[in-house]
Amino acid sequence: MRQERGKRAQVGVRSGTALLSALACVTLLTCGVLMLILIRELDANAAHAEIAAVTASLDEAVSAERTSAYNTGRWDDAVSHLYGKLDEQWAFANLSGKYMVYVVDEQGRTLFARRADGTIDPPIRQVAPAAIAKLLRRLPHDRASADHDKSGLGVADLYRGRPALFGAMAITPLQGKVRVPNDDMRYLIYVDYIDTSLLKKWSARFGMGPIALSGTAGLSGISMPLRDAVGQPVGWFNWQAKKPGREALAGIAPAMLAAVAALAMIFVLLVRILRSQQQALVARNEQQAALTDEAERLRAEAEQALGAAQRSRHVADEAAREAVREREQHAHRLREAAHEAGRSLRATLAMTLPDLAKLADRLDEGTDLAAASTRIQAQHAEDVVRRTSEAARSLEDIAANTDRLAVASASIGGETAKTRAAVSSAAESSSAAGEANTSLLHHVTTIGEATRLIAGVAEQTNLLALNATIEAARSHGESAGFAVVAREIKTLSQDTQGSAKLINQRVAAVQQAVHDSVGLSQRIDAQLHQIQDHIAAAADAAAQQVAASGGIRSSVAAARQQAVAVDTSMSQISGAITELARNAQSSREISHDMRGRVQKLRQDLDVIISELLAR
Repeated sequence: MRQERGKRAQVGVRSGTALLSALACVTLLTCGVLMLILIRELDANAAHAEIAAVTASLDEAVSAERTSAYNTGRWDDAVSHLYGKLDEQWAFANLSGKYMVYVVDEQGRTLFARRADGTIDPPIRQVAPAAIAKLLRRLPHDRASADHDKSGLGVADLYRGRPALFGAMAITPLQGKVRVPNDDMRYLIYVDYIDTSLLKKWSARFGMGPIALSGTAGLSGISMPLRDAVGQPVGWFNWQAKKPGREALAGIAPAMLAAVAALAMIFVLLVRILRSQQQALVARNEQQAALTDEAERLRAEAEQALGAAQRSRHVADEAAREAVREREQHAHRLREAAHEAGRSLRATLAMTLPDLAKLADRLDEGTDLAAASTRIQAQHAEDVVRRTSEAARSLEDIAANTDRLAVASASIGGETAKTRAAVSSAAESSSAAGEANTSLLHHVTTIGEATRLIAGVAEQTNLLALNATIEAARSHGESAGFAVVAREIKTLSQDTQGSAKLINQRVAAVQQAVHDSVGLSQRIDAQLHQIQDHIAAAADAAAQQVAASGGIRSSVAAARQQAVAVDTSMSQISGAITELARNAQSSREISHDMRGRVQKLRQDLDVIISELLAR
């Protein structure tokens, strides 16, 4: 009987230790599972952000192709030279570049497909049958719809089996000076491959890993489809996503290890206290068992002596009653010891657990302040980074446009000098026209040559304006203002060509009337002197423009370097603030979880203490 009581006491000791060990294991396991869930959510959010960035970049590239097609297709000269019998010489001079460009009719037949280096691309229905079919279904097929079209059409599809971007636009007038003939509509189509340089630009812009474009989805990482006009995938963007969750885990690993070590020390302390109290209870139970055994032995001796004598039975009864009283006293002392152990354990918990709760509260307050501060700083840093990035890109565009404007101004100045020399020669020849009508006719012919030279200058200005329009459209919509200026210059050159034609007509009339009046030749001489003065003023303005462009270029270069430096510094600061915010959020979650575990531990120990006090 005594051995059975000892075994039960030992089993109770082992049960209490096992309960605390199980509680520690469950706590650590729960923390690990929650941490893994948090890491997975962080990685998933980062992957979604990268997919959104690539999608926005692709939309921007498609929009650039659409803008390129619109800026070139919406042109009076294009209507004049591309409808009816297509002027291939004009198309080669004004449309060709290093990229693929097509002029097609409503049936998709290729009318022009020649690059600047002389390469003639195959008919578009052979190399991109699906793309041309989808474009023709969406493009306008009557003049009224084409006139109301305010933007081009941009899609992604396959060109020669490779993913490419297509920009299409119906060829329509810009100012309404010419009209589209009544025959079939004609369209301008740009084709541009999605090459590795564009993918590298996306990767660098968003701080992503290398992006690859292939015909199939990748087996690992992120795979995003490149869809055509009807939503069917024609290629796949594949890249390896970042793992911010793992990086955050590495950052908070020391704090987590410290928290686990603190919990382990608390559990070890509680196990030691429980074992000491339970060992004391076991010792008292053994004493009670020994007294009980002794009372039973005395009662047995008394029963044996009962038959011998009444007095002996009386003595035995007294001894038995004394033994019972002693057993009750021992039982009372055992209950008091159990109550004392419970009160001691409760006092220990009352001193330890509030400190842990206060520690978690202070950790929450600190992480809340840090999180609020980092959120405000992150917003300001992101705003500064965005503005400096936009300023750097704008300065780059201004520098490039200033260089092209300086070249154009220098070219115009040279041509103006030539024109001024020609006009001076014509003025001198016209001064001698009074001597002989034959000499006057010769000089009038010289005036006609000068007029053709002006027409040539206007034609070159028209070509420069077209090239500026195409380059502005190819820069993905970042030089929209410069494109508007280029279109105005193109319109001015067209007006100059018309004026040159009108001058030629007047020179012919002068040739017919030269035999009637010498006075007419004198008036022509005065007009030539005025033209010479205007050309001189234009040459001076062109020289001033070249000098001003040099100064602007130097200022823009210095500002661009400063903007790039500021953008780099603010990007680093923004990254550091973001990392700090993630660490603060992780610390708050750890403190919240620790408070929950402390509360659970207190509830479990309250149950154990209640059992001890109930004995």
